[in-house]
Amino acid sequence: MEKRGSAILPLHYGHPPEYLYKRMVKLGGIVSETIREKFGVDRLLENFSDPFWFHSLSLAIGFDWNSSGTTTATLSALKEFYQKKNDDLFILGGKGKKLGNMGSEFDAIVKDGVISDSKAGKIREDVRRVAKVDQTLLQDGFDLYMQFLIMDASGKWVVVQQGMSPELRMARRYHWINKASMDFLNDARNGISSQILQPSVLDLSASESREHRGSMVEIVRDNPRQYFARLRSGSQSTLDNYTDKSPVLRMDYRIDWEKMRSLYEYQPRNFEELAFMKGIGKSTVRAISYLAELIFGSEPSFKDPVKYSFALGGKDGVPKPVNVHDYDMAIEFYREVLRDTYSGQKILDDFLRKLSRYSYSSSNG
Repeated sequence: MEKRGSAILPLHYGHPPEYLYKRMVKLGGIVSETIREKFGVDRLLENFSDPFWFHSLSLAIGFDWNSSGTTTATLSALKEFYQKKNDDLFILGGKGKKLGNMGSEFDAIVKDGVISDSKAGKIREDVRRVAKVDQTLLQDGFDLYMQFLIMDASGKWVVVQQGMSPELRMARRYHWINKASMDFLNDARNGISSQILQPSVLDLSASESREHRGSMVEIVRDNPRQYFARLRSGSQSTLDNYTDKSPVLRMDYRIDWEKMRSLYEYQPRNFEELAFMKGIGKSTVRAISYLAELIFGSEPSFKDPVKYSFALGGKDGVPKPVNVHDYDMAIEFYREVLRDTYSGQKILDDFLRKLSRYSYSSSNG
């Protein structure tokens, strides 16, 4: 069964203490390497793209209980592990300044001859489009502020990015994995799961919006003058205030008519060409969507396309304080398993039996 989703998490501020972060680097790396050695890099990347698995990992290695910081801390720890390992698995990007360094990190990988410049350029464009979909085509009230790229030497990649809603004091995490024929629309991301279901969002990335996206292309290919006078005389509310009971939309002073004219002159061939043009932001997309619904009657999806476990505690002591002794035992246990894996002395059944015995003895000790 295919797993899809992202996580919505309460905003927590601060950094993990050094004693905890160092252990996160070790244990997170050991768990990841165990999976890669047992099942291959494809399985590991698939796990990173699964929000259920990823969130369980972040809580298992002890950062925080269901908070926004799980994403940054877990991926930063894994990034440090693989940088020290000097491996053919790479984690790029981050939050703030580190997100801005993704370009130079790409350049370093190309310079080292790991991947070609053309392949790196294709991945960078894919990553840009992934951000555009979750920031602009899915208007759910969360603005992106963090993006990590996990990739191997063959160019297979996973993107984990996070958006923030200061009003709700929540963060939402989005997971993507590249596929053989990458379609950035029609529910292409690995989904969204949440403690909070937004009552109404504009989701032009959903397959339900396919007809509506076609209407949007027709709108921008028409001369915008014919719509200007009609909307100036209206008195509707904004798409931000859309509800199922009162779908009234005010766009009379919100539409950037100069932008509409430039789109008309450009004549985009299809929705992807329109959506991924530079300079096309949320307000322009909302305006075109409204016009398409008004003129053609086609409706976009307004459904919110919306996984957790605890093991060693969290930095805030929730759901329990971090037990350093147990943490070090867990690191040593997985290190032993990984060492045996490298030497070829273990098979999966042996590993699972040993894990079961360890879990039983810990719970009864």
